[in-house]
Amino acid sequence: MPADTVPTSPRHGAWEVAVPAEGRALPGVTMVGFRDRSGGTFEERVLPGPAIAIVIDCAPGSLEPCGSGAVEGGIVAGISPAAARLAGRAVDCLELQVDVLAAAGLLGVPPAELNGAPLDLAELWGREAGRLRARLIEAPSWEDRFALVREALGRRSRSSFRIDPEVADAWRHITAGHGRVPIGDLPGRYGWSRTRFWNRFKSQIGVTPKRAAMIVRFDRALRRLGTTASVAEVAAEIGYADQSHLHREVLKFTGRTPGAIAADPLWTVDSTAWTLARAA
Repeated sequence: MPADTVPTSPRHGAWEVAVPAEGRALPGVTMVGFRDRSGGTFEERVLPGPAIAIVIDCAPGSLEPCGSGAVEGGIVAGISPAAARLAGRAVDCLELQVDVLAAAGLLGVPPAELNGAPLDLAELWGREAGRLRARLIEAPSWEDRFALVREALGRRSRSSFRIDPEVADAWRHITAGHGRVPIGDLPGRYGWSRTRFWNRFKSQIGVTPKRAAMIVRFDRALRRLGTTASVAEVAAEIGYADQSHLHREVLKFTGRTPGAIAADPLWTVDSTAWTLARAA
C-alpha cells in the first residue's frame, strides 16, 4: 500500500510531504516525509513541542545542525530543547514525533535527558542509527522508508526507566486539554503535595507541569497559524489572554512573529503534514 502524499498548492511551492498509508501508523509515533524539489535552502530554529522529535536526513548533506558536523544517524530533540538551528538545501528527510511516554523504551533514555542541545541519534542508538540512515537513503519510496523505521523501532529493547502512573496521567491530561488545564489542581488529583508532584513531573518529563502546558498550547497555536485563521482568531481559540500574549510567546519560541509564520509556505506545509499524520 503506497504512502499518502499531501497535495501541494502554489503556496506550498515545490515541497512534497508524505505520511504512512492509513492503518500503517506505529503506536506512540507519527511520521512525515519532507522533500523540497526546488533545491532551495532554509534555516530554522529547533522548536519545543509535546513530543520527542527525530529528523533523519535521507539525502546525504541536505540537512545539518548549524555549527555542527555531519549527522550520522538523525537529530533528536526533546520537548524543550536548548536553542539550536537546522539548515538545509534540497531537503529530503523523514521526521518522527515520539510520544513522551514511549520515548524511554524506544530511544533508551528518559525524556528529561533530551532537553539539552539536540543529539545525533547515533549517540543513543550507536551503529544501528547509521545503518538505518543508510538504508533510508537507498529506499526507493516513502512507504519503504516508513517500513524501515517501523522495523527499527520494533527491534528496540524496552528501557528499565518507568514514568509514574500519576505523572503519565497528568501528561495525558495536559495534552488532551491542549494545555488549557488548571495546573494547580493536578497534585490533588493524585493525593500528592504540590512539591512532590512538581518534582516528580519535572524529573521524569523534563519540564515543569506549567511549562508542559505552555509547550502544548504553543504547538497547537503554531499548527493553527498555518491555516486560514487570523492571528486574533488563533489567540482566542487556543486560550491566550489576548493577541499580544500569543505574539510574545511565539516570538520567544521561534524568533518570529505570528504573522510572519502564518505567511510562510514552509510552515503551512508542516502544519498540513502533521494534521494529516495525526489523523491517520
